[in-house]
Amino acid sequence: MRTIHPRSRFVGVPIVAALFLTSSLLGCGGAQPDDTVKQQNDEYVQAMDSGQNALAIERYSVAEQQYRMATRLAVRHDDAAAIADASFNLAVTQLAAGEPENALATVREAREALSLRASSDVVTPERGTKGKAGVTRPDTGGLNLVSAAALYRLGRYDEAARSAAQARTSSIHDVALRAAFLGGLIASDRGDIRTLAASIQTLASAPRPHTAVLKGDLAELRARASLSSSPSEAMSLAAESVASRQSTGEYRAMARALVVEAHAARAAGHNDVAASLLARAAQSVAARSDGAQAPDALALQLSQEAAIPFALEPFDAKKMTDDITPP
Repeated sequence: MRTIHPRSRFVGVPIVAALFLTSSLLGCGGAQPDDTVKQQNDEYVQAMDSGQNALAIERYSVAEQQYRMATRLAVRHDDAAAIADASFNLAVTQLAAGEPENALATVREAREALSLRASSDVVTPERGTKGKAGVTRPDTGGLNLVSAAALYRLGRYDEAARSAAQARTSSIHDVALRAAFLGGLIASDRGDIRTLAASIQTLASAPRPHTAVLKGDLAELRARASLSSSPSEAMSLAAESVASRQSTGEYRAMARALVVEAHAARAAGHNDVAASLLARAAQSVAARSDGAQAPDALALQLSQEAAIPFALEPFDAKKMTDDITPP
């Protein structure tokens, strides 16, 4: 009987973190903007950069506020490309904060806004021509990708697979590769060996040198694929993925790879090693909270699976003492 691994809730920033569409990607051309337009553009750039900085240190509420501001500025400017970029970052932030439903709502709003502008760009009444001069409709592969990740997190695998397949057609190479990885995760959970193998082949054939992110993705999928046939090899591959995730700061994905390594260790008969790996994954997941709220449900699940005594939340923030000691 195939083991069902607790993976879905791990999907979040690791799927899309390397794809942030920051202000540096926004091209500018044509005439030099006057001071008013420049100031308005600077507001958008500042909001995007502030959101990225906040997300980097996991200040999700601040990042969401900044990206929402950037998205509204993009709508105000009627800039389809800016709407696509800012809404993507907003949805990624919501997913990272553990809000997949909100991320899906953002994707829906973004698609509606982009569809509205695409339909009105087909024919310009004043010119009687198709499209606006110089207008390039934004690639929505990133939105499909974050939608797939959110659906996967919610356990809606069929919908997630469809969204991932759409994202794989993106003209943005990194988006297409991450979509292939997500498709592999979905296939692994569903026991779809053929699709998992195809995803591995897609990643393996990517132009070299491979990035650390891609190396981590490929090692994890290969570990999953060899889990039943060669658990020792799966352990080694999963450990490789863990190291790659650590080097790129993808700690949710790192914890997921630790779980894969643990299941491989258990299949190889190394029960003590498996328990320690599960405990490490549980601690990593639990440490994402500030200690003021109840432990993450997944952390508790992994703790129970480890079945060994250990502190789920060492160095808990709730244990902090006041600076002033009584006389």
